Amino acid sequence: MADTIRISVKLFATLKKYLPAAAQASVSLTLPAGSVVQDAVEALHIPREQAGLLVTGDVYVEPHTPLSDGQELSIFPPLAGGLDVPCPAFARLRRI
Repeated sequence: MADTIRISVKLFATLKKYLPAAAQASVSLTLPAGSVVQDAVEALHIPREQAGLLVTGDVYVEPHTPLSDGQELSIFPPLAGGLDVPCPAFARLRRI
């Protein structure tokens, strides 16, 4: 088993300020094997309360969800306001 994993992280909206200077919208991270989503958030120095929606593929994940090599993680800031019904863009996401 490898000692590390490499993942791709995409940041959206106000979270883009946490990308390294040369990055446009995403960054590759090398993390220790066995890392979880929260480890990626911390590696980018994103405050926990600012990582509102965590998604891999089309699946909503929790901060304690394990990561695997080659995985893509998307991080959105907290969503608020708007309609009393779920946003259609996020309706297809399923909680694991």
